[in-house]
Amino acid sequence: MRLANVIHLYRIRLRQRLVHESLALVGIAVGVALMFAALVASSSLNGSVNQLTSGIVGQARLQLAGRSPDGLDAALLPQVRALPGVKDAAPILEERAIVRGPDGSAPVLLLGGDPRFVALGGSLLQSLSSSELAKQQAIALPAPIAREVGAGVASRVRIVTGAATFPTTVGAQLSDDEIGSLVNSPVALAPLAYVQQLTALPNRVTRIFVQPRPGQDARVRAGLQRLAAGRLDVLPGEHDGKVFAQAALPTNQSTALFSVFAALVGFLFAVSAVLLTVPQRRRFIADLRICGHTPAVVAEVMAFDALVLGAAGAALGLLVGDQLSRHLFTSVPGYLAWAFPIGSERVVAWSSIAIPAVAGVLAAGAAVLAPIREIFARRPAQHARLRDPRRTAAALVVGGASCLIVCTLVLLLAPSAALGGMALLTVALLLLLPVLLYLGIEGLAWLGRFVRSAIPAIAAMELRSRASRTRMFSLAATGAVAVFASVAIGGAHADLQRGLDASVRGIDADADLFVSFPGVPNAFGTTPFHVAAGTLERVEQVAGVAAVRPGRAGFLDVGARRLWVLAPPRDARVPLPASQLVAGDVATATRRIRDGGWVALSQAVADDLHVGVGDRVALPTPVPTTLRVAALTTNIGWAPGAMILNADDYARAWGSEEPSALLIDTTPGASPAAVKRGVDAALATTSAAVETRAERMDVHYAASRQGLQRLSQILALVLVAAILAMAIAMGGVVWQRRPSLGSLKVDGFTEGELWRGLLLESAVLLGGGCLIGALFGLGGQVLLDRTLRAVTGFPVFYAPAIGTAAAIFALVLLAALAILAVPGRIAVNVRPASGAAG
Repeated sequence: MRLANVIHLYRIRLRQRLVHESLALVGIAVGVALMFAALVASSSLNGSVNQLTSGIVGQARLQLAGRSPDGLDAALLPQVRALPGVKDAAPILEERAIVRGPDGSAPVLLLGGDPRFVALGGSLLQSLSSSELAKQQAIALPAPIAREVGAGVASRVRIVTGAATFPTTVGAQLSDDEIGSLVNSPVALAPLAYVQQLTALPNRVTRIFVQPRPGQDARVRAGLQRLAAGRLDVLPGEHDGKVFAQAALPTNQSTALFSVFAALVGFLFAVSAVLLTVPQRRRFIADLRICGHTPAVVAEVMAFDALVLGAAGAALGLLVGDQLSRHLFTSVPGYLAWAFPIGSERVVAWSSIAIPAVAGVLAAGAAVLAPIREIFARRPAQHARLRDPRRTAAALVVGGASCLIVCTLVLLLAPSAALGGMALLTVALLLLLPVLLYLGIEGLAWLGRFVRSAIPAIAAMELRSRASRTRMFSLAATGAVAVFASVAIGGAHADLQRGLDASVRGIDADADLFVSFPGVPNAFGTTPFHVAAGTLERVEQVAGVAAVRPGRAGFLDVGARRLWVLAPPRDARVPLPASQLVAGDVATATRRIRDGGWVALSQAVADDLHVGVGDRVALPTPVPTTLRVAALTTNIGWAPGAMILNADDYARAWGSEEPSALLIDTTPGASPAAVKRGVDAALATTSAAVETRAERMDVHYAASRQGLQRLSQILALVLVAAILAMAIAMGGVVWQRRPSLGSLKVDGFTEGELWRGLLLESAVLLGGGCLIGALFGLGGQVLLDRTLRAVTGFPVFYAPAIGTAAAIFALVLLAALAILAVPGRIAVNVRPASGAAG
């Protein structure tokens, strides 16, 4: 058939089913938008760190890195440059800092470089070498950071490091013309010598980047390892990007996983809307076949339908998703900012566009080609009369039960295979839904015998109609899958948040007041700060202070994982939170950590190192240290994993006595707020902030919730889309039934009876689908919990989401019925004569 004829036929049919095609278009757009926004959010996280790493590294393929915040001796640089095979090398010093300006403050990564970076070609540090800034005691700020703190060129600001707080000048404001997309990175640049002064680290650097000559990488690596002598790390130049990819993996996986379920709901909306037109499509297919068109021609016509619908839905979805990714999915998970300088750059990879677009077209094809059997049937439109309803029901039950059995096996034997398990559970829901709905409808018809009202009879008559089964199932399936996904996601979200909250309570139980480096990115106290002589004595003399103990914490790269290291004092109240224990005895492990020589490791880290409770583990600390494993824990809210040892063992392993926190106990009856004011005055010359335990917990709660914010946003979008889609689709069905409603008015039914009958019919249909979806959602919650625990290592505390299920069920059902009430009331105003005529 000529393309012009295909288009002409499509235009004719589109006028007849414009409402349902529009609903299908919106459904596909919802699914595509959610997938696109989630993929862009994930790629932007990794992309911003990769861009910053590339901007620093340039052409360097190797690096010699220190393991502690003090870095390594700058005197190693001439030895590195003298190694055979080295083309060039350049040093860098980096430290977490706070820039305070007239309008506010911003956490930054303070980077110090020198002109030697010109040869390596790193775009970010080129500005230090090519400008007068290299000769000044000043810093350069990207334009967005400068605007945030209210500082322009030549403005005076204060920069807070672990050493002290220093006044300085903004010597340059970097624009995107100078550093491109790196302008969105949270950094501050300064000459190396000046950063050494600001951080009180003379003659120290944190890394030396190395560019080997072509083909000399292995030789240079061997030379660097000799210089490292087991106390420094020899790493790829792009190491930070790889470590961040591992750290962000659980966040990206969980967001992508939940987004797939949300997109499934959107695609099912589309399928449901198109299924409402299946009777029309079957008649159209039969007409084409009777007119002599071959199956290939018919398939071509239907494929054109699917292509137009899918392409239009995908285009609209990408536009909507673009706005979602710009204005909704923009938050950076707070916990990742503790260890990585994550910028706000939005990175859109080609796969972020291609995957949702292809999925939208495939969803349209699956819906439009639902009556494919009619296309290739020898006798058009005949096979439907040959189906045995009992055999069909039996096949659905067997198929649904089989999916449930396999899903249970996945839950027990392979909990990390979440996508497959949830797909099986969804298929089981859709297979069993028609049978369960049929039982509910028959129950309504049976109850109608005992009610002196025509309303149940009106509802049951339409629900039992063979002609309306397809559209009834599609509408119920929409509600079922929407509620199923919402309950499963909402329940797992609450369980994960419950586990993270327990982690926060356990970590923050060690003191009444905490002194640590300021700023949310340092929420768990990983930045060491200088404590001047006499400071501890002044704090101990503050009224209401019972004891002051130094605590330590930091990060340690072990393979591809950047571990969070917690080192509470030996006499800490809760050195090992019992709620986070996976293996081992909490009392024994606590005693061993206090005694020293023992460490608690996250389960995922122990698996990577192939150790268990009681085994010895060699740790790549600045001073290489071997400890024994006291217990296995969750990752304690830090995705790559954590380790817990006492503060004295940490000081020996890191070769530094500097604390990253001071833990303060107050005397009985003392006001934490009053003691905080006194401690703050005693620390006037120290670059640290004082928090009460309640304030510290609030910061930690906020950081953990920020990491889960996208899941909450996805859940809200699913619910809103579900309510609107079901109400609009049901309204379209009701509007199509005006002729039959007119006939019922001729038979003597009043408008009030017809309207209440429509509402009861909708309540049974949507309520049945939503109830079944809620029950399956409780099963999905169990599967997602096991998956989150296995894949991410986060603490997940299960509690049946019965309240969540009931609330979502009621919200979706009542909202859909409330919206439906208006078009239903208008539809029953049809003239009796028009119904008779139809």
